[in-house]
Amino acid sequence: MHVTEIQISNPTYRQTLGELSAVVSLSDDSRDVRLHCAVPAEDERPKGAGRLALIKEALRQLSRMPEIRAGREKLSFAPGVYPSEG
Repeated sequence: MHVTEIQISNPTYRQTLGELSAVVSLSDDSRDVRLHCAVPAEDERPKGAGRLALIKEALRQLSRMPEIRAGREKLSFAPGVYPSEG
């Protein structure tokens, strides 16, 4: 999968669970994979770090898909799609 776009929709902070959740969509030329992601909420998190944490969780989930885990498909990103950490 050559990811050409990453979108995050329905971000929700759930204070009772202490988590940030959202739907992360990873798109390529022929498909759109949508993953529900939840990460621990951190009050001291720098701006944009929540988005990056959600994307990393989506990639963790994607890596467990059979086609990627078995090596039948590789994961790559179009230039500028994967956000930098700082």
